[in-house]
Amino acid sequence: MKTAHIYSPGYALLAGLLLTASTGARAVDNNLHFYGNLLSKSCTLVVDGANLAEIHFPTVSNRDLMVAGQSAHLPVVFKLKDCKGPAGYNVKVTLTGTEDSGQPGFLAVDDTSTAQGVGIGMETLDGKRVDINNTTGATFALTNGNNDINFRAWIQAKSGRDVTIGDFTASLTATFEYI
Repeated sequence: MKTAHIYSPGYALLAGLLLTASTGARAVDNNLHFYGNLLSKSCTLVVDGANLAEIHFPTVSNRDLMVAGQSAHLPVVFKLKDCKGPAGYNVKVTLTGTEDSGQPGFLAVDDTSTAQGVGIGMETLDGKRVDINNTTGATFALTNGNNDINFRAWIQAKSGRDVTIGDFTASLTATFEYI
């Protein structure tokens, strides 16, 4: 059986143009630049015992919590000392923990808690909510010396759910990124 090959000058021209186009591409030297700033130890985080902070909410009536929707806001202060850095440097604080499945952005109470139907909210002093497990976190300006990083925390009742009385605990991790 004979096979016929059809030769067309157009195909040769197309192949030649493609070959020429691919050999015409050249790498451009030094077209990606990296910049950064290395700091010495930025700040020392003040730790009291094994924890950064322990927040003790006052006793709240489940009825009051269901009516108001949330408790009073309590201060949460992270203390940084001996901060040293260039003018205009900041710290970004992100909060990670078990998120409440019924309240996105809120910290869930631990499984061992007898109180149910609540979560823990966190916000900055200007009222900007800082959601759990959100990489945006909250950014604070730092000055050389000592700095207080201020948040507020509150108990939030789950909408449409009964609040079961009892004790509760909840834990989160605060991460500090100097930027």
